[in-house]
Amino acid sequence: MRINSFVLPLVAGLTFSMASWAADAPQASTPRTDAAPAVAAPKAGMKRYMIVRTFPAGALDGLDAAGKKEINKKNAENSARWVYSYANADKTKTYCIYEAPNEQAVRDAAKANKIPVDSIEEIPVVLTAR
Repeated sequence: MRINSFVLPLVAGLTFSMASWAADAPQASTPRTDAAPAVAAPKAGMKRYMIVRTFPAGALDGLDAAGKKEINKKNAENSARWVYSYANADKTKTYCIYEAPNEQAVRDAAKANKIPVDSIEEIPVVLTAR
C-alpha cells in the first residue's frame, strides 16, 4: 500500500493536535486532597498509633490554628504527639496518626482535649506504594 506524501504530515499533525488537546481537556472533577507528609520514624521509646474518632456534624468546622495549638499543648502534657489526620468528606469521622509511649498516653491526651476515641490501633509497620 502506497501512502501519498501529503498524507504523512497531515496524520502527524493530527496526532500532535489530539495529544495536546487531551492534555488541555478539562479533567473530571475530583475532590481536593492533601497528600500525607512523609513522616520520620518515631523517636526511641515512642510508638505510632491510628485513632479513629466520630464527631457530631459541624464539630470540626471551627478548628483553627489556636485550637490546634491548644490540642498540641495538652497532647505534649500527656507525652503524645499528633502527627496528622485524615477526615471523611463531611468531617464527622477522622483517622489520626499519633505518636506516644503507649496507648494510655493517647487516651489521656484525648480525655484532656475532650475529644472522642472510637478505637486505637498500634501501627508499627509502614508500607509504601514504592
